[in-house]
Amino acid sequence: MSALLPRSDLAIVSGSGLAVVPVDAEVVGEVDYRDLGWPASGVAGHHNRVLLARWSASRGGRPGDGRRSGSGAGEVRLLLACGRAHLYEGWSAEELARPVDDLAEAGVRRLLLTNAVGALDPTLTPGAAIVVTAVVDLQAEPRDRPPVLEVTGAADAAPVVRALAPDLPASLGRYVAVPGPHYETPTEAAWLRNFGEVVGMSAAAEVRAARRRDLPVSVLSLVANAAGAPLDHGDVLAAATRLEDRLAHGLAGLVAAWVADSGGSAGRE
Repeated sequence: MSALLPRSDLAIVSGSGLAVVPVDAEVVGEVDYRDLGWPASGVAGHHNRVLLARWSASRGGRPGDGRRSGSGAGEVRLLLACGRAHLYEGWSAEELARPVDDLAEAGVRRLLLTNAVGALDPTLTPGAAIVVTAVVDLQAEPRDRPPVLEVTGAADAAPVVRALAPDLPASLGRYVAVPGPHYETPTEAAWLRNFGEVVGMSAAAEVRAARRRDLPVSVLSLVANAAGAPLDHGDVLAAATRLEDRLAHGLAGLVAAWVADSGGSAGRE
């Protein structure tokens, strides 16, 4: 573990343009990925820094919503990793796992991965949120029989969906991890629908690392576009910007639920 990462309770690793701070969290410092020895992305929307934050249930809460207020939980320590490197940038799976390993060493007991994705399911529109139940790893061989990494079963995912609502209504789905860096053609999107509901270029190495560490992990995918439609990375970032407020509130609800589930301490040591 890097000495630059303080002991913390929860961690969030953010995808393209999705590095928002949960409502009522206070940022108290930051550390650059390079200082941690983490792989840094050269892709816009990935800031390559960890924000050190504190969140308190006594500060949080929607009006009339007792879920966040009055629990006496005290402060929860958060690590907010703003961005991630990608396989297509030349990093190895082992290098991409380094942040998860270090977060686990820092005492983190729950991990959330967010990413911007394309919708393979035609009923999903930009702005939709998906709590991922499994990652179908098309970054691995053979691609005609890709490994499926179980993330969150339906029973365990349901509390995550409830915690995100009403700010960020979410449904369940499978995430297809592809090598990238190109976006899918209509023909590719049609083929990928055989494997899942959304598609992106991350998550597989991180989920594997979390499972190896027995670190509970959830994946939250935010739909930026319909897979197969013409777009560029600027369109993805614009879609992420439109989600900022809803995501910041939804993440606060999720942190509050995790704290409540752990008896008000988030598993703190």
